[in-house]
Amino acid sequence: MGRVQLRLPVLRARRRLSQRQLAALAGVRPDTVSALERGDTAGIRFDTLARLCEALDCEPGELFEIEHDAHRVPVLGGPDEDDIVRRRLAEPGARVDGPTFLAELLRQARTRPSAR
Repeated sequence: MGRVQLRLPVLRARRRLSQRQLAALAGVRPDTVSALERGDTAGIRFDTLARLCEALDCEPGELFEIEHDAHRVPVLGGPDEDDIVRRRLAEPGARVDGPTFLAELLRQARTRPSAR
C-alpha cells in the first residue's frame, strides 16, 4: 500500500496558472486550492474534483499519485507465516500470550519439518 498524494501543484504549474487563476477557472475559492495543495484538508468533494479536472483539462486519476512504500503486509495462513512466527519467537523477551493450545501449536510449528 502507500500514501495518496494530490498532484494539484504540478498540474497547475504545467498549465502556468496561479492558485487564484485556477480557483477562478474552477469556480472554487482560492483558499480551497491553497488548502488542497498544502495538504491541510482531509478530503476533496466530488464536485470540487470535477471542477478542478475540467479547469486543468485532466482526468481525476491524473490528480492523484500513490507513493508506494516497501512495507509488505504478511498474509496470515500464507507461506511466510511460519517464518514470521519463528523470527518473532526468537526475539529477545518474546513470549506467547493466550490459550495453551496456541502455545502448543507454535511449538509444533517450530519442530515439524518444513514441506517447502
